[in-house]
Amino acid sequence: MSEEVTIARTTARDDISPAAQVRRATFVLVGSAVLGALALPWLSTSYATTLAIEIMIAAIFASGINLLVGTTGLVSLGQGMFLGLGGYGIGIGTTVLGLPLWLSVPATLVLVATLAAAIGAVCTRTRGVEFLLITLAFSQMFYGAAIKLRLTNGSDGMSGIPRPDLGLLGLNADSPVVFYYYILLVTMLAVAAVWRIAESPFGSVLAAIRESERRAAAMGYAVSSYKVGAFVVAAVTCAVAGILQSQYTYFINPDSMSWQLSGEGVLMVIIGSTTAVAGPLVGAAVFVLAKQGLSVLTTEYMLFFGIFFMLVVAFFRNGVVEAFKSAFRSKP
Repeated sequence: MSEEVTIARTTARDDISPAAQVRRATFVLVGSAVLGALALPWLSTSYATTLAIEIMIAAIFASGINLLVGTTGLVSLGQGMFLGLGGYGIGIGTTVLGLPLWLSVPATLVLVATLAAAIGAVCTRTRGVEFLLITLAFSQMFYGAAIKLRLTNGSDGMSGIPRPDLGLLGLNADSPVVFYYYILLVTMLAVAAVWRIAESPFGSVLAAIRESERRAAAMGYAVSSYKVGAFVVAAVTCAVAGILQSQYTYFINPDSMSWQLSGEGVLMVIIGSTTAVAGPLVGAAVFVLAKQGLSVLTTEYMLFFGIFFMLVVAFFRNGVVEAFKSAFRSKP
């Protein structure tokens, strides 16, 4: 009888599909990552905690970009514009207008969504390289405005941007550990929200637009409206990253709106994966860690980072996450 049970269990294990095995492994890895993130401030140095904060902020930014690049098939070089608008929004709201942070944050997100709807209505009339260039043009326009306007304090940027007041909870957000958990909470909520949108019927239509815009239109979907909707959600997500970034450094300047920053976000998505939920998070981690590691070794780290990126693209064509999945499926 025991031999029959053993054979049945072995057969059941063998019958598990590769997709189910990947889901199980992903669940284990995600669970381990969450537990590791919760324990990190108590098990590592303050430098590691700082790197983790930078990775999480970058992951939110990359998640917003991936909703356009991976889900909708629209490659943008203008998402840094919305990250900068998020930081400048709460900076102007709190330090110039004297508004409380709890009011400045939602007002900033509403303003970003409104601007993104207007900009998206123009940009999404194009596709391919034209879309990339027009988003770049809008980004440079706002970058120039941030440098010239007195309201933004020009190229000197704005300082004194506050962190949330957690006094009612008996906590101080200026504490590195408390601020780390604040960033972790927002990151989990933001990534989960983007994932839920991508997996919703709305996200399914965006994927259909990515595969064939004409076919999606022939099926009766208002393609232009869906693309603008994706543009708005991506912009708001990037603005959340900008808000957190400005609170992390207590500072925002025009460099946060540069096209280079947008390009770095696209690199994170490509390194991680455009087809996996964890892609932006993994890509952000690889990008930040590689950049920090190389900057310690040499002042010409950008040259070597370019070589590193080329190697990643050459050997992990669909991203690190998809390479992991493929390796797991190929196991006997």
